[in-house]
Amino acid sequence: MGVEHAFSYGSIDAVEVAGVFSRNLARAEAITQRSSAKPVTDAFALIDDPAIDAIDVCLPSINHREYVVAALGRGKHVFCETPFALRLEDADAMIEAARASKKVLLVGLLIRSIVTYEHVHRIAESGELGKVLSVTAYRLGSYLRADAPDHKEHYSEPSTELMTFDFDFVQWLLGRPARVTAAAAGSARGGSTMTAAARRCSPAASCRAVFRSRSGFV
Repeated sequence: MGVEHAFSYGSIDAVEVAGVFSRNLARAEAITQRSSAKPVTDAFALIDDPAIDAIDVCLPSINHREYVVAALGRGKHVFCETPFALRLEDADAMIEAARASKKVLLVGLLIRSIVTYEHVHRIAESGELGKVLSVTAYRLGSYLRADAPDHKEHYSEPSTELMTFDFDFVQWLLGRPARVTAAAAGSARGGSTMTAAARRCSPAASCRAVFRSRSGFV
């Protein structure tokens, strides 16, 4: 994901990629060959650089808090990939660090920037087709399966990796929930084969998201 971000930044005239961190120097060098960015194997070489305005954190979620809080504390704006955090206390710490620093902390919940979702939100907000009463979300995919060729060790469960996007969109659409419930079905091999979560925003509005991890749905 960091590679994709670096190349995307390179296409923006007002942005200069100053450096790329990877524990593997060769990987960092491969990315920086297309720019004037410096490759580093110590993230703090970038976080501590006073000439850098913003840090893009594309590390595994378990590491987000350490680097996001450090970057904000040094006066950097931060873009953080999803899942934002795996523990509530980590999320709270990053949000509080952003408030204290008065810098921008942007989480990569990209659904709100996709034109089709923007269209649905505009129609729902206008009320031209009536009030939204129910939302159901499904996702298809395979990369989160342990045996998938593009699976990464740091990937977590589908409910964490993907459901976060759907619930962010639903909250944008319906507002903050009044109640949230969840259930999962397990398998003999361990892990969940299906995860379902439901939320009720008001007596008249609800949504449901379903992820099936071994039989096609994710």
